[in-house]
Amino acid sequence: MMTQLRQKTAVILWFVILAFVALIVVEWGADYSRTSHTSGADNVGVINGQAIGAQEFQTALKNVARQQSREQRQDQGALVRQVWDAMVRDRVLGQEMDRLGIQVTDKEVAYLTRMQPPQAVRDLEVFQTNGQFDQAKYTQFMGDPANLQNPTNKAFVMQVESMVTDQFRTYKLQRLVTESVQVTPAEVREAFAEQQEKVQVEYLFAPAAAVAEGAVEVTDAEIEAYYSEHESEYHHPEQIRINYVSLPKVASAQDTLDTATEIAKVRDEIAGGADFAEMASVTSDDPGSASRGGELGTFARGQMVREFDDVAFSLPEGGVSAPVLTRFGWHVIKVDRHITSPAGDSVSARHILLRFKPSRKTEEDLRAKAEELRRLAESQGLSQAAAAAGLEVRDSGWLRQGSSVAGLGEGTTWVVNSLLEKQVGEVSRVDENENGVWVGQLAEKRGEGVAPLAEARSQIERQVRNRKRAEAAGQKLAGIRGQAQAAGFEAAGKAVGLEMHQAGPFSRAESVPGIGRRNAFTAAAFQLQPGQVSDVVVVPQRGAYLIRVIARTPVDDSRFEASKQQVAAQLRRQRQEEVLNNWFAQLYKQSKIEDYRHRFYSF
Repeated sequence: MMTQLRQKTAVILWFVILAFVALIVVEWGADYSRTSHTSGADNVGVINGQAIGAQEFQTALKNVARQQSREQRQDQGALVRQVWDAMVRDRVLGQEMDRLGIQVTDKEVAYLTRMQPPQAVRDLEVFQTNGQFDQAKYTQFMGDPANLQNPTNKAFVMQVESMVTDQFRTYKLQRLVTESVQVTPAEVREAFAEQQEKVQVEYLFAPAAAVAEGAVEVTDAEIEAYYSEHESEYHHPEQIRINYVSLPKVASAQDTLDTATEIAKVRDEIAGGADFAEMASVTSDDPGSASRGGELGTFARGQMVREFDDVAFSLPEGGVSAPVLTRFGWHVIKVDRHITSPAGDSVSARHILLRFKPSRKTEEDLRAKAEELRRLAESQGLSQAAAAAGLEVRDSGWLRQGSSVAGLGEGTTWVVNSLLEKQVGEVSRVDENENGVWVGQLAEKRGEGVAPLAEARSQIERQVRNRKRAEAAGQKLAGIRGQAQAAGFEAAGKAVGLEMHQAGPFSRAESVPGIGRRNAFTAAAFQLQPGQVSDVVVVPQRGAYLIRVIARTPVDDSRFEASKQQVAAQLRRQRQEEVLNNWFAQLYKQSKIEDYRHRFYSF
């Protein structure tokens, strides 16, 4: 057992600290004294004056990576983001528990360690019988004083105690935050009705898109009024704009020729007796089929791109094609079986794919080109340096801390955070991801404030115009409402070129296909009795509806009585979750979080 524990101890490093926010925190090697208050250059971040040291952060990264299987492995950027979020939340919650004086007694720790070990411990095979946690095995181990003489076992017990302490301390905090949450009988009844009361409707829909954009006018006064009413939506923190140049990682002409040569060699090896499936598993660039020996399954005519399709259906069973070029790259195809049926011909086939990929030399040339561009940008500016090289400069738009550069994709948050600390004109280092190599320059900075109307104008104009188009579409429905009541929806709709639709039965809580959830359509439907027709219902950005309820399923009082305790408990948990999430969001917002990850990592 000691040997097994020594092998398994490393896996108990993380636990869920807060069920409702799914917070994972580092448990081994962290600063439990919470007394680190330095802010030097060796810190990845500082949370309300408490540092996250670079070494501590790196240890956490290694611990998480070590616990992940090969299939779960993430790129470094994703891992950095995951560990950062967990450690920040750990610090913020720990500081709040310290402020509130929330503690766990030695007696509580002793009891919970022995009788209610964390799930991570329960999942250890050494404490399981037939795949289930065996309390007797665990109790026997924990109750044997000799185990504490072994350093590994002693470290394990201390680790479990630490996990239990933090878990129960967090539970006490959670209970303190949510203990005031109550639900009234009326709220329970309403929650039950939202799930169980249902309506079935027929409706006519006039889409906003049917009204030409030029058919409605948007005035300056309307834009200004919308801006005034929604000004809070345009508030922003400190922001920057970045100019950047991206050099895409694409195959060169030589790379393309090399790929053609390589696929010819693959075909020759197969012709010489090499096993097709083995060659596919080793050489194919199609990961989905390579693991299956290149197997694509069965497909009918027209399901593949034309070049592939033509060759596959012309080969005999067991036949192997010459190299075939498609937009995906070079293929070698093998047909296993032809299938003829009344539904049409199909084949079962395999392939080996070699994609057009930039070679190492091509990528090295790109990096060298980017480094030269960076050198020139530092003296001439990025725009001038790019123009001399015939390259396009792109504008990132306004970005806040933690944003990625949309045109560059994942792994670019670091450059935004880095340039927020710099002066206008600062040039970033050369960086890259799977799509390309790039360099950026800080073009502009602005402090916290509200985006000016001129910046938001085009977005506002589009929103106002789409709302007015929906209202205009509703005029067609208003004109036939009386006819719809008298002659029926189908006849009234045909008269103006609209099709009648049906929906339901659906509840207030359900999403209506093609319409959505909890919107004006649903609200209007539940205000009607069977046979009643609604006024025109306008859903901005979508269009207008005319609704008639066909049938209504009322609340079953006997079912409510039988399930109201369960509904009340579910509603209370939901409210507690909302309170907890809102509380933590406010706590996070009030915290001073200094993020220096960009000094150490790309993320």
